[in-house]
Amino acid sequence: MPDLLLIFLIFLALFRGSSKGGIAGFFVGLLEDLLVGRCLGSRALSGFLTCYVAGVFEGKVYKENPLVPFSFAFLGSVFYQLVFFVVQGFAGVSFFSFWPFVRYAVLQGLLNGVIGVLLFYPFSNLIQKERRSSQFFRLYAEVFRR
Repeated sequence: MPDLLLIFLIFLALFRGSSKGGIAGFFVGLLEDLLVGRCLGSRALSGFLTCYVAGVFEGKVYKENPLVPFSFAFLGSVFYQLVFFVVQGFAGVSFFSFWPFVRYAVLQGLLNGVIGVLLFYPFSNLIQKERRSSQFFRLYAEVFRR
């Protein structure tokens, strides 16, 4: 099953940076933990680390390259699952088995990567429109403040 929320969080971090991405990943993960988690904090930590690492690449990748959304959605999903399963294993909630993890993480990563390619450009356009409108309102406020 694809993790659409994780895909959007990774893209948000890619456009807004590591601090905003990490904070968003933490709070969304904490909310998921509160709703469906057995180990409080596992999804919060996974979301924080994944989005923080994705946000580090904010100004360092050429976002118009079609490999960027696939790569970030795929690698971000695998990294998220790795952190999640390790935390769950240390907490004693689940037993970490390597091959089932690899199969699950890679399949979900591939699915998220393909869906990420489809969702990246509408998301990118939405972010660009939001940036333009916020710049307009800042300019408007500056002109009429005087």
